[in-house]
Amino acid sequence: MIKRKQNGGTLIEVLVAMVILAIALLGMAGLTSASMKYNQMSRARATGLSLVTDYAERARSNLFGFANYAYTAAYTAGTREAATSDPTDAPDACSVDTSNPSSIVNTCAASIAAYDQAQWLTNVANRLPGGTAYIETSLTNAPPGVAGLPPTRVLDIWLIWTEIDQLKGFKQSQTCPSGANISEKDDGSGELAVSCMYFRITL
Repeated sequence: MIKRKQNGGTLIEVLVAMVILAIALLGMAGLTSASMKYNQMSRARATGLSLVTDYAERARSNLFGFANYAYTAAYTAGTREAATSDPTDAPDACSVDTSNPSSIVNTCAASIAAYDQAQWLTNVANRLPGGTAYIETSLTNAPPGVAGLPPTRVLDIWLIWTEIDQLKGFKQSQTCPSGANISEKDDGSGELAVSCMYFRITL
C-alpha cells in the first residue's frame, strides 16, 4: 500500500496566517486613526491661524484703539461665546478729525475696536467648537536714543475651544493662559477641560 503525502496547510499554519493578518489589519487601523486625528489637529491649527490673522489686521488698521483689542474674560464653560449667524451691531456714532496733524481727534477708536472684537469672537465661536479667546495687548517703546521709531505693539492671543473626545491624547501641547481660569477635567486625569492655541503677533 502506497502512502500519499497530504497537500495543503495544517491547522497551525492557518492559525499563524490568521494571526499575522490580524496584526497587520490592527496596525493599519491604528495608523488610519492617528492620521485622521492629526489631520483634524492640522485643520484646527489652520483655522486658528486664519482667525488670528484676521484679528491682527483689524488691530493694525485701528492703532489708536489698539489697547481696546484686549479680551481677558475668564473662561466659563457654561457662558462662553455662543455661535450665531446674526450680524454684529453697528459701531457707535463717532468722528475722526485730522485737520490739525499735531492734535488728531479720533472718537472712533474704542467703538471700532468693540465692533471688531464682537464680530471676531462670533467668528471664533462659529468656526471652533465652543470657541472663544483670551487676548492681551502690550506696548514696547523704542530703545533710548532711537528717535522717530514708534512703539512696538504686541498681541498675545490664545484660542480656546472644546476638543472632540476622539482626539484625547492628541491635544495641542501649548499652555492655556492662567488668567482664563481654565480648570482640569472632573475625571481626575489631569487634562485640561479645553484645548488652547497660542499666537504672538507684533504690529
